[in-house]
Amino acid sequence: MPRRLLSLLLAPTRLLLSLRALLARGGLAVAAVASGAAFALWALALLLRRGPRAALGRQRRDAAPPGLSDGAFGEHRHLRLGSSGLRLHYVTRGPPGAPLMLLLHGFPQNWFCWRHLMQEFSARFRVVALDLRGYGDSEKPPGRDSYRLELLLGDIRDVIEALGTPAAAPRCVLVGHDWGGVLAWEVASSHPRLVEKLVVMDAPHRGVMAAFTARHPSQLLRSCYMFLFQLPWLPELLLSLADFQLVRWFLTSAQTGIQDPARRLSEQELDSYLFGLAQPGGLSPPIHYYRNLFRATPIPREPPPPPTLLLWGSRDAFLDPRLGPAHMRWLRPSARLRLLPGASHWLPEERPRLLAKLIGEFLGGGAEEGS
Repeated sequence: MPRRLLSLLLAPTRLLLSLRALLARGGLAVAAVASGAAFALWALALLLRRGPRAALGRQRRDAAPPGLSDGAFGEHRHLRLGSSGLRLHYVTRGPPGAPLMLLLHGFPQNWFCWRHLMQEFSARFRVVALDLRGYGDSEKPPGRDSYRLELLLGDIRDVIEALGTPAAAPRCVLVGHDWGGVLAWEVASSHPRLVEKLVVMDAPHRGVMAAFTARHPSQLLRSCYMFLFQLPWLPELLLSLADFQLVRWFLTSAQTGIQDPARRLSEQELDSYLFGLAQPGGLSPPIHYYRNLFRATPIPREPPPPPTLLLWGSRDAFLDPRLGPAHMRWLRPSARLRLLPGASHWLPEERPRLLAKLIGEFLGGGAEEGS
């Protein structure tokens, strides 16, 4: 009888939770369809303006552009992960016995976005810039389920345990931007013993992001591409049109791209990201990250214990700069926030010297100027 009574008392709560989940799935579906329709109109305009041949054509990319794979910025290596057997590519620079600084890139980039900071910190650290699962020269297992958040976090944990310093109790300075920052938040919260200090750039914690968006619906417009990416096959088609025109726009336009004219990406630098995306099957894995973002994966509620530095561009077009202060209300009192005036979302490439200064001060001692 007590068990049956308890079940009856909990029935309204279960019903409300089921209704909430149903409404959330319905809202996500509506947002995805609306975003798909909006971007489809953009694609139609592109077809009419440029013609089918130009809109559907792609530049051939048979060889990697200089700098991406020639060792100019560090030594290229591969690591076979212990838990999954996956083979990940990384580039390393700095003394082999120095403390590990692990750099995690975002979308639509790869290890190459860290080329400037690798030079800045390689005198003090063994800097490792990783190609995340599905990116660059790392393996790209097929299917959406291969990019579930728990698997991505497991990859980072395995990398730190394999490369961290000292070997007996591996730790690292963990630095993440965009998707790399999303992963860095949760690795530092779930496995604090592996992270000595945490640096996150323009990347929200999932819990803070959900609460902020509920209070500031305008963030939904900034995040419209995330809803587009929930659809099957259409995002891959749209992103590839006109030789990845949409990706180019994200990175280089006056509205969303790097704001400092002196730091705008050259065609060769831009091609260092498009090269991987243009390979057969190169687009779906990065998009699968987003397709798994709204799954019911538990969100760490406690802030990460390691000392934390949060960096945010004041002109981030994708993530409201007010997210920075919103994180500070959740983080521990010792955490630091720096808003970079006039900077875009793409901090590692737009403000590398300033980042090196701020991160160097946070870690204790300035960054050594690289060669």
